Amino acid sequence: MGENLISDKSVEKNFLKRNKEKLGLGVLVVYVLLLGLGTIGEIWEIEWILDLPLFRPPGKY
Repeated sequence: MGENLISDKSVEKNFLKRNKEKLGLGVLVVYVLLLGLGTIGEIWEIEWILDLPLFRPPGKY
């Protein structure tokens, strides 16, 4: 049983090592898309974008 836990952890570490670049690039792409969406919402005052939970100011429900 203890060997399975160790091998599972090493498999997870190997997965992260092998795919670190792809995961980082994916996070960067999502960040840039959200940044662009928020910018478009602010510049052209598109309310449905600004009303998304991610872009609401703190305290607005």
